[in-house]
Amino acid sequence: MDQDIRAKKEELLKFAAECEKGASALSDPSIHESDIAEALMELKEDDNEADFNRVINALPPSMLGLAVLELPDRIQDDLIRTLDERRWAAIVEELDTDDATDIIQRVEEIDEAKSYEILRLVGVDLKENIENLKRFDENSAGAIMQTELFSAKLSERISDSIKRLKRMVSDEELSNIHFVFVVDEQNKLKAMLSLEELIMLDLDKTYEESVTLLDEPIFVYSHDSIETVTQTVERYDLAAIAVVDNFRRLLGRITSDDIYDLIEEQATDQIYSLAQVGEDTETYDGVIKNGWARAKWLFLNLGTAALSATVIGLFSNSIEQIVALAVLMPIVASMGGVSGTQTLTVTVRKLALGEVKLTDARSVIGREVAIALFNGAIFAVCAGALAWAWFKTPLLGVAIALALLSNMLYAGFFGAGIPLILKRFGIDPAVASGVLLTTITDGAGFFTFLGLATLILL
Repeated sequence: MDQDIRAKKEELLKFAAECEKGASALSDPSIHESDIAEALMELKEDDNEADFNRVINALPPSMLGLAVLELPDRIQDDLIRTLDERRWAAIVEELDTDDATDIIQRVEEIDEAKSYEILRLVGVDLKENIENLKRFDENSAGAIMQTELFSAKLSERISDSIKRLKRMVSDEELSNIHFVFVVDEQNKLKAMLSLEELIMLDLDKTYEESVTLLDEPIFVYSHDSIETVTQTVERYDLAAIAVVDNFRRLLGRITSDDIYDLIEEQATDQIYSLAQVGEDTETYDGVIKNGWARAKWLFLNLGTAALSATVIGLFSNSIEQIVALAVLMPIVASMGGVSGTQTLTVTVRKLALGEVKLTDARSVIGREVAIALFNGAIFAVCAGALAWAWFKTPLLGVAIALALLSNMLYAGFFGAGIPLILKRFGIDPAVASGVLLTTITDGAGFFTFLGLATLILL
């Protein structure tokens, strides 16, 4: 175990032991919530349930809440079942509204009655905010925003707003402040100032007198997709972004920590999807459950493999007469598959990052076909020469060269085209593209090679 984590685990256990003895004036352990979460995971992995529970019971709600957010789902679920409603209510009270909503929704999935009881115990304002956030679609900006932010009216003097901000931070009403959101009397967003910009303004003036000097604010609508949020933040390099309704009224903000988590989650989803597994299935729930979750994709792959085998069966007589065809077939399929995967990965990534749109389909496919033609020509010559030298049959070299060139062109065309078509019909390109592409490159590759060899050599 890492020495630093061991030291933090020992500090937590010492803190828990002192709490059990009823020690007075104890200061909270000076450990970051991420390190607390890692230490708790170590205790779980050591099957040290007693020490795990001691630390959980000893930690103050403010620290435990932030640590819980860093724990894997399986440990969160265990805590949801074991901690009582009052403990959860105290934890939720200490969290930002977006994190509090996440926790409540997680509890609701496991024990709906417990989630209702927790909401009954928290403050009225927090309960209202949580219930409002729960109404948004889970894949929208509104669902991931937090309502805690610092806003100022156009008519407010800048110096007065700064005093108000200091008081709110001192009272721990706000944290992680990046911007001041300037709104009018109808709460419509008019400007967004960083703290650096704020201190450069004349403090004796109102925002209305200074707002003409400011750029148009950057924001997202509450119904915008999470993909739109991450693309906007990356494009403008923002530490936080405002969320507004259809009338441009300020609703909340999404901060950098949540944005980083979103970007990581999107990247993870794409990696799992390209491998035809889901993150929600890759849990610690057991070999059989996880195995069945993957099996549905393996069954689909089995079906596509059967199609390729059927294509090969059509040319069984040719293969019996020219055994070299069986030796060379994997080369055609492998080169087409790898080339297609390269194209597919690049296209899916560009779609995810918003670098290409459906209107760019012609140029995207044209570029990938051109790359496939370039590489196909090179490796067609190499494979043809290899087959010629190996089996002393020039026409066999011609057949595999033409087949390899054709299959790499298929790979380029369909590797770019399939994700674009799936995106057009609202299907996640990362999930289904791989199976379809493999079917095409294998089936078409075998058919082209065996068909050409039959025509040329027999």
